[in-house]
Amino acid sequence: MTLQDQEILKKQSGLQLANKIKYLGIWIAAKNNRLLELNYMRKWKEIKKDLEEWKNLKISLLGRIATVKMSVLPKMLYLFRNIPIIRNNQLFNNWYKDIRKFIWNNKKPRIKLSTMLTPKERGGLDLPDLKLYHEACALDWIRDWVNLKKVKILSLEGYNLRRGWHGYLWHDKHKIERNFGNHFVRSALLRIWIKYKRFFHEKTPLWLSPLEANQRRELGWSSWPTYKEVLNWSNTKEGQPEIKKLEEIQINYKNVSWFHYYQLKESFNVDKKVGFNSSNEFWDITLQRNKKVITILYNKLVEWATEKEVTKESMLKWSRDLNRPILINEWEELWNKKIKYCRATDLKENWIKTIHRWYLTPKKIATMYKNTDNKCWRCREQVGSYIHMWWSCKKVKKFWSTINLECRKILKINLECKPDHYLLGLYNIYEKENKVEAKNKENLDKIYT
Repeated sequence: MTLQDQEILKKQSGLQLANKIKYLGIWIAAKNNRLLELNYMRKWKEIKKDLEEWKNLKISLLGRIATVKMSVLPKMLYLFRNIPIIRNNQLFNNWYKDIRKFIWNNKKPRIKLSTMLTPKERGGLDLPDLKLYHEACALDWIRDWVNLKKVKILSLEGYNLRRGWHGYLWHDKHKIERNFGNHFVRSALLRIWIKYKRFFHEKTPLWLSPLEANQRRELGWSSWPTYKEVLNWSNTKEGQPEIKKLEEIQINYKNVSWFHYYQLKESFNVDKKVGFNSSNEFWDITLQRNKKVITILYNKLVEWATEKEVTKESMLKWSRDLNRPILINEWEELWNKKIKYCRATDLKENWIKTIHRWYLTPKKIATMYKNTDNKCWRCREQVGSYIHMWWSCKKVKKFWSTINLECRKILKINLECKPDHYLLGLYNIYEKENKVEAKNKENLDKIYT
């Protein structure tokens, strides 16, 4: 509606015309390009104000991460699910800066962001990744384009499309017909789909419907035959399926004529050159689920995003300090089992900080500031490295010797005084010299409760 028409309507009705309206928590304006400003920018201003107020509160590191999970993530997740329209990574980077300021209280971070975003099961702190949550919500939206079950919604979303949804998703028809990407919401979703498409399928997926991909507008059916329904995998040659006969397809799809059948065969001959996915993969399984879809998608995206973080820098440093290789299964047992023994939040947080080498040592401070002594604060004799400050210092060794003696009395086991046991909670029960430890594994675990 033009400004002139708005003035006429205003005079005739005597009503004030609003520039925007709020519907189910989402601000809607006449132009879609204002959705980002009205919703995401406005909501983050509120969140940023809350983070500034909470920043100086005496909250632990784990408590601050939990605050982000409980107070920030639900608000953003509602917007992600309803309007997944973010296309600029700079917005996410700005949000990460604000979150880091809150978590570290305007101080320099001591743990890498990638490590903090890694799940706890893999040695991270499980800080929510807003970008991956946005992408998970977008992929959940794309599930409707793949399943083709919500006919009315798909008709509204694709009112101006010449082809079917599968044509744009798999056959890359968006490169030919630019109107698909000109839509404010569709363009953002398409970018995310293109990013993860190669992870989901290497060959032609069985959910693909060739007739829907090319003739959705002309035929207007409510249900479409997919490759999973029209291909016959029995008596296949060299692992390649064959297309069923027309009579078999017409049992479930009576509106498929001989002409449509030949179109199916033509598409089949093209797609079989790439090959077909014969087994259900992650995306195929996700398409069949109705509950916890976003959680499943998010966990998989985090796994892909942090797969290079399997061996962390702190793990390598601990291996050098202890002068022995620490196996990945030892770390996994520590992250997934032993860390749960400790009920006290303060002790658990201290354990996590020790694992990630959070604490500043004289050696590290000396590298940060010139003319600073790197000697140990206690003995004043040796360089204050991480392992020295926590274990090798002669004054600290007396403390650990006392602790070890008391543990041996209480647990009635012959436990060696090693940094593996008391600093990290690691002990290799498969070593020959640790036969006694293997028999008393339950008693050993009691040290960490």
